[in-house]
Amino acid sequence: MKTLINSVQLIGRLGADAAIKTTHQGTKVCNVRLATNEYSKNSNGDWVETTFWHTLVFWGKLAEKLEKNGKKGTRLAIQGTLHYREYTDANGIKRDMTEIKVNQFMSLNGSSAGYQVAATESEEAADLPF
Repeated sequence: MKTLINSVQLIGRLGADAAIKTTHQGTKVCNVRLATNEYSKNSNGDWVETTFWHTLVFWGKLAEKLEKNGKKGTRLAIQGTLHYREYTDANGIKRDMTEIKVNQFMSLNGSSAGYQVAATESEEAADLPF
């Protein structure tokens, strides 16, 4: 049951190419947005698409795996946990931010090699092909 606590699973498309940054301690990190879509009928009976944007954070080996083929439009399935933080912007206004720390992901785009890419935080998965 522990795995159900603070667990997020999404399937969507990357809104931009993945780009890694390195912290002062040398840890790799990648922040990227994921678009998910929801479809519903409006009062006229027409289908309407609503897009939701989610901020994803990839750390370490996961960030490195995503950077290799994480291009804008790439379809991903992710599993992670919600994290909340506060910061003060350049105008001195306090802001709240919700992020998803990705624990594992899989590319849902077909590859020429015939396999799907999957990566997790564990060391065993760090050597999976991307």
